[in-house]
Amino acid sequence: MAEASSSATYVLVTGGAGFIGSHTVLELLKQGYKCVVVDNLCNSSDIPLRRVEELGLRGVFRQYKFSSVIHFAALKAVGESVRKPLNYYRNNITGTLNLLDVMIEFDVKNIVFSSSATVYKADPEGKPLREDSPLGCTNPYGRTKLYMESIIRDVTDAEHGWNAIMLRYFNPTGAH
Repeated sequence: MAEASSSATYVLVTGGAGFIGSHTVLELLKQGYKCVVVDNLCNSSDIPLRRVEELGLRGVFRQYKFSSVIHFAALKAVGESVRKPLNYYRNNITGTLNLLDVMIEFDVKNIVFSSSATVYKADPEGKPLREDSPLGCTNPYGRTKLYMESIIRDVTDAEHGWNAIMLRYFNPTGAH
């Protein structure tokens, strides 16, 4: 991601009203970036984002010239994903596909994707996982994250000039 300049660079943060997203927005603002948050609020507190909701995703891209997107938006409960897998596939994968389509349309080629350690196969001996541990999801939530990583990699391979970073969290915690 390019450094913020005096004319401030816009960054779109999907899922920016949630725990990780809201903290990321605060840090970006401290660094001089201007942030636009898109969030359906299903995993977050009821922060008033009516203006963004009204604009819709394409409208937000029309109004702001984004340099980058930080994509946190997703349903996130492992247990619920087992009970309602189609909700997770529909929301998480379709939302990411829609976002990537609009990013391509508006020539925004920098994305940071919020994935999860649930993409890893559990070690049979209980050893700690590492970045190079084998992949092997055991639930729909983890599969959506792994599929979205693959989709983003495919886009970066097919579209010239793309930059993508995948973050895999292990139980993020802290004060909200």
